[in-house]
Amino acid sequence: MRWPLAILLVAATAFAEDVPRIDVEVGASFEKNVEYARGWMCDDPSLLTAEMVTRDDKNYWVVKGVKVGETMCRIGLDRLRVHYVFDVHVLPKRTR
Repeated sequence: MRWPLAILLVAATAFAEDVPRIDVEVGASFEKNVEYARGWMCDDPSLLTAEMVTRDDKNYWVVKGVKVGETMCRIGLDRLRVHYVFDVHVLPKRTR
């Protein structure tokens, strides 16, 4: 009974490391091609503003940093279609 639990824990750890990280500064924008995914949600949506934009028959998730922090975001809310998960880090604005 312990082997299935151990395998499950290893699989969950491996998944957590495979989530792509997106860094965006406060006030800056980042754009990600998400093919035909629709809709998005984040654990803490107060950290960013985002919208889906369609160009050339593809959807792009456009994110702008609002305040410093990190959140997990899922793009593509339909369980039967493509979806993506991103670890979004909003960083302080660089001083020059």
